[in-house]
Amino acid sequence: MLRGAVVGLCAAAALTHVLMTFLHVAPSNPISERYRAQINAWITPYFEQNWLLFAPNPEPIRTQIFGRTGWTNTAGQRENSDWVDLTAADNAAVTHNVYPSRTNQAMLHRAWNAYAEAHGEDEVSVDEYSLLRAENLRNIATRRLAEVSPHPFQVIRLRVVATPILPPGETTPTDENKPYTRLLPWWNVTSDGS
Repeated sequence: MLRGAVVGLCAAAALTHVLMTFLHVAPSNPISERYRAQINAWITPYFEQNWLLFAPNPEPIRTQIFGRTGWTNTAGQRENSDWVDLTAADNAAVTHNVYPSRTNQAMLHRAWNAYAEAHGEDEVSVDEYSLLRAENLRNIATRRLAEVSPHPFQVIRLRVVATPILPPGETTPTDENKPYTRLLPWWNVTSDGS
């Protein structure tokens, strides 16, 4: 009895999945239009189909992220390190690597994109979402800078240079596709990566 119920439930789930997938990929028809919300609710979370694996959208902007540290020396004066190219370190970690880590490729870049979407040019966090994005970017940058810093530091600063990628055939940049630099404020941190 129980076995029959489990088999029946599995068959119903499989049939529902096949039907929903068919309606999702089929050309527009009255049934798929009428039940569009239900079909999308079934497909989108786990079974979304797209071509990004085969034809990813190229990035329109090349983003380069630099970081520097600051500390107080024994005389009580503030000192700053030189700028460190954090993006170059990420690129070096995946260059000539047969199985590059998606984390190495995208962690810093995605953290920057999330931060930029959540903050205006004034760098003010206006809600919990933007505070979380700023904290994530700060923590990732602090850990990366701690790996290369020769001594402890108390503050970090990021500089982001965004260079639009020229369309095919264009060789000279115009005013609208010249590099843009965004300098973030100093963030108080601990040099252990937080």
